[in-house]
Amino acid sequence: MKNRRKHLLCLSFVFILLLSFLDLYIYKLRFITFRPMPDLEYKLDIIKQSENKFYNIESLRNLVGETELIEFIKEQNSNPSIYTPSIENIEQGKYRATLHMHTINSDGKMTVKEVLDRAQKYAQKYIPDNGYMYIAITDHNTVWGAKEVVQVLERNPFKYNRIKVIPGIEIFTKYNNSEVASHPIEIHVLTWCINPYNPYLTNEFWKNSYENKWNRNYPDRDFDWTIKTMSEYGIVGIAHPARYNVWLKEKKYAYITEMLTRYKSLTNKLAFVEGYYQSYHKLPEKDELALEYDEYLKYIIEEANRLGIYNTGSVDAHHHSIFYQ
Repeated sequence: MKNRRKHLLCLSFVFILLLSFLDLYIYKLRFITFRPMPDLEYKLDIIKQSENKFYNIESLRNLVGETELIEFIKEQNSNPSIYTPSIENIEQGKYRATLHMHTINSDGKMTVKEVLDRAQKYAQKYIPDNGYMYIAITDHNTVWGAKEVVQVLERNPFKYNRIKVIPGIEIFTKYNNSEVASHPIEIHVLTWCINPYNPYLTNEFWKNSYENKWNRNYPDRDFDWTIKTMSEYGIVGIAHPARYNVWLKEKKYAYITEMLTRYKSLTNKLAFVEGYYQSYHKLPEKDELALEYDEYLKYIIEEANRLGIYNTGSVDAHHHSIFYQ
């Protein structure tokens, strides 16, 4: 009888100890990091706003916040090879960033986990041990892809140690204030380093691909409003600026200068444009249209540099390979 009581007391003590540890973890330990972590406050805010009591700050170590991303963008401003997946750049480990990607949460073909798995495998094979592959999940008009990034990292805290992941969104807008164009121009705006659990963002951009793969559940937002508003929630820039204005013909150069100047005036953070954009440039090397496109991109890059706007790049991946060779 006495032995049974002792066993019950011991079990009760162990149970209380376990409950105390769980309580301590829920309210404190999951917010503690044991090594310096870039953008710690950003990651802590994600955990707090997620209201998931089992998210752990260490699992988000390779999530990229504004400070870390700005430093990376500035360092790579004049280095197009880092964004260019040529066979040579891949084999030499120079190709290390694609900052605009889509998943099944909009019109992509891969899940978030598949994207991260492929990026991790690529980095292990081609990038030197002290380097990372930088990728951004930027689904159209929805934060669902960015939210899944956080969830996948949290469930696999040690798996994705060779990649840096940026949660983002791509928003369709209309540029309504042009003196060059006769009617509004569609411009896609990227926002990086968002908190996908932020109440405003989850309310505004909650739809996902299961209802509409383009996520056109709302009318295109005004360009000016989008830049100003989204600058409060992340780093805001211009996606593929050469894609929507070829109908302007000779005026398209004046339009780029006008649009980039206006954009720069609307954001109080680092400004960027996808000058090193790859995905839709698949024309033969000597094709006249390809040469014209190259000249246009060159002008965009030069204007961005003149205006103090940084150049970034991507392959705007939608399909089952994130690396176009």
